[in-house]
Amino acid sequence: MNRPSITLAQVLDGLRAEQLTQAGDDALAYLDRRPAPQPWYVRAMVGFGAWLASLMLIGFVTSLSMIAGGGYGIIGALLITGATLIRQRADGDFLTQCAMAASLAGQALLAYAVADSLGYDETEAFLGVALMMSVTLFFIYPDSVHRVLMLLLAAGELTGLLYHWEANALVPLIGPLLAGALILLMERLPTLAGSRHARLIQPLASGLMLGAFGLLLLSTVYLLPELGAEFVFYPRPWISSLLLGAALLYLGNRLWPELADPADARSRRLFLALLLLIAASAWYAPGLNLGLIVLLLGARSGRRSFIGAGISFFTLFLGAFFYGIEVSLLTKSLTLIISGLAILLARWVILRLIATPTTRETHHA
Repeated sequence: MNRPSITLAQVLDGLRAEQLTQAGDDALAYLDRRPAPQPWYVRAMVGFGAWLASLMLIGFVTSLSMIAGGGYGIIGALLITGATLIRQRADGDFLTQCAMAASLAGQALLAYAVADSLGYDETEAFLGVALMMSVTLFFIYPDSVHRVLMLLLAAGELTGLLYHWEANALVPLIGPLLAGALILLMERLPTLAGSRHARLIQPLASGLMLGAFGLLLLSTVYLLPELGAEFVFYPRPWISSLLLGAALLYLGNRLWPELADPADARSRRLFLALLLLIAASAWYAPGLNLGLIVLLLGARSGRRSFIGAGISFFTLFLGAFFYGIEVSLLTKSLTLIISGLAILLARWVILRLIATPTTRETHHA
């Protein structure tokens, strides 16, 4: 049965009607001064208008600088500085979205100006400058969504540099490294939540998770043979599978004492053996391990957003894997069948292992 939702204003009105509040209560006065939240579609329209207006203004200023003969770097630096100052002093949807659009455009203009002035390798210089700006603005720019975007851009820029340097062999390492950093961050969450860097935790976790998702989706990209056999877009995806499988086993070992009796060594070995079976069955599909890792992190921390993200990525990766990666259809089918059976078996065994102590306690009682 659905319960009717109650707003904060209704709660306050009810307290006043029953004379349970005091006239000089500062907390209630603050709540009264809070603006009423706008509907989501109004906020979406405000955001769209802010981006459109900002980009048109930025395009106009950039065209003037083109006519004047340069100045992209100055304009980019001014846009970034102005956007940061505006965001520090404004919380409205319109100004927030305007500042974000100005910041992103300013980063592109400044990186282009530096790359153009250096001249020796514009692609490498552009990506390198953009990477440094993304990392710096993650700490400086006071906006959670902007910080997540900076991490995503940093992951993409680093990957682009590796491709430019023809260091493709390192690409399969980035996704597992991001996933490992996410696991360590979530384990230290209770300690970091009370530190002075607490405001960085949520965007850092979201950025690491989404960055790992994006990198693992690259493993499903199919390149036509006409592009040349010497270029390998995502070489040795089994490296990602191996590292993510190790991360899954580590997380499962840390999670097991919270699920069942820590002294039951036999059940722990069985649980880890099932996780090892899942990791091995996803040898050609490393994203399956990543989806399970995020799902377990969400279940462990009680974050529904992580649970939803893990399930969504699991589904997305399955579709991309089936229609992408350069392996035979038989291999894809066997991978999905074995992985699915292993996960279902693990779920059944884990539920029985968790329920066993409860059954015994009920019987003795």
